[in-house]
Amino acid sequence: MANNVYLSTILVFIIIVSVKSDTGTTNTTLQPEQPGGRIVGGYDADIYQFPYQVSVQLERLHRCGGAVYTSTIIVSAAHCVELADMPELYAVRAGSTEHGSGGVYMPVRRILRHAQFQPQYQISHDIALLALAFPLPFGISIQPIPLATRADMTNLMSTIWFVSGWGATSEGSQVRAERLRYVAVKYFDQSYCKATLASAVSIAEGMLCAGVPGGGRDSCQGDSGGPLVGYWRGRLILVGIVSFGVGCGRANYPGIYTRVAEYKDWIELASKTI
Repeated sequence: MANNVYLSTILVFIIIVSVKSDTGTTNTTLQPEQPGGRIVGGYDADIYQFPYQVSVQLERLHRCGGAVYTSTIIVSAAHCVELADMPELYAVRAGSTEHGSGGVYMPVRRILRHAQFQPQYQISHDIALLALAFPLPFGISIQPIPLATRADMTNLMSTIWFVSGWGATSEGSQVRAERLRYVAVKYFDQSYCKATLASAVSIAEGMLCAGVPGGGRDSCQGDSGGPLVGYWRGRLILVGIVSFGVGCGRANYPGIYTRVAEYKDWIELASKTI
């Protein structure tokens, strides 16, 4: 059933993307994807289309996004969990289109940020795992998503990718959306990304860039930790984690994501020890 749901969702996505025009501006201020949730140039979604999506919450307020890896492990961004040594303050809402209600609300037992993540910079190794106190009940609205491998990336680079999250729909807005939203983006060549963003940030191998050349479609502040996914051979695959951006949806400035394939081994090993 899950594959059929995914397939029908992708077909709808492709139809919508084909009629979407692009816009953008050119400010080059680097900024982390702050809490609040934003999808620029996107569309309303239903959790059944994105059953791996969760809301990471701090003291019952939506903080960031995350992706279901196993029934007890959530993958998110390290900069989303500044209070990692106090996991009791965090929880995850899964299986709901709205971040404020519905689905299941699971307390977090432990948080593990990548050892090389440096909070003062919030750029490299921006990845964390959240271990839940109890297993998530898998079903049509809550499902795990597989991690991309380096081999997967070779094929996925030419496909359409999707990023999802909650919140405002334009840069600088303080208004949050209650319902989940998504947008379609494409991979930016790594060398182009490095050159374009050279004055703002050094793009490491553990990062990737995605967006549209003309701007207008992007993740933004608050979508941090949320999933960037690709579709290959009948399934969705987690390729990135929302991390940073130069503005939101600005022409020629793609969003910056943690490259999941580079951290697959770390995720697999850490999941067994957390």
